[in-house]
Amino acid sequence: MQRLSFETTGVPAPVRAVLSSTGAEPGTTGSSVTRMADAEVARAWLLAQPSPEEADKALLTSLRSSLGVEVTLDVAIRYPKSGGFLAQTVGASVLPGSDAASLPQAASRMRAALTGPTKEQAEDWLIMLQAACAGGRRSEVSATVALELYAGCLMRFPADVAKAACMRLALDPRPGGNWFPTLAELNAMCDALSSSRRLMAHALESA
Repeated sequence: MQRLSFETTGVPAPVRAVLSSTGAEPGTTGSSVTRMADAEVARAWLLAQPSPEEADKALLTSLRSSLGVEVTLDVAIRYPKSGGFLAQTVGASVLPGSDAASLPQAASRMRAALTGPTKEQAEDWLIMLQAACAGGRRSEVSATVALELYAGCLMRFPADVAKAACMRLALDPRPGGNWFPTLAELNAMCDALSSSRRLMAHALESA
């Protein structure tokens, strides 16, 4: 998939238009087809980004440069028992001086950036994750019910977050070995990767 540039405005103009006018969920009225098409464009843009973190930076740049809305993140440093440290986003706020008239459009754009993957995409990433992991849980995840549960979990999160979570769980060393993750582990990874974006969306909605 060709990567879309966001060097100047954070989000390319065609995608900005979609992110400005649609939310994360397709409609159920006569606008359903349009909304579904818009969701596909938003999903494609998310999946073209190098990482969820880079997508968040692009969105912040876009809000500031094209809408005059400045969102700041509150970051706390955590020191897990396993060692090292983690930078965790604990809050977000809209800075004074932001263009108040653009806040609804900014909120809509951020909602669209929460667009989840399709069921087929989620299942494909889970199959990839299964193939990359040791075989302890392989027979379990192959079951239809298990696959539905895991795919349903991924579909609750932004598409780029769901994909990145599967990739990182497949590639990054984890305590206890590279076994297929539990549903709780997968959910926790997605939750951590999407926390900044969800907090930004909440701040814009509240503003």
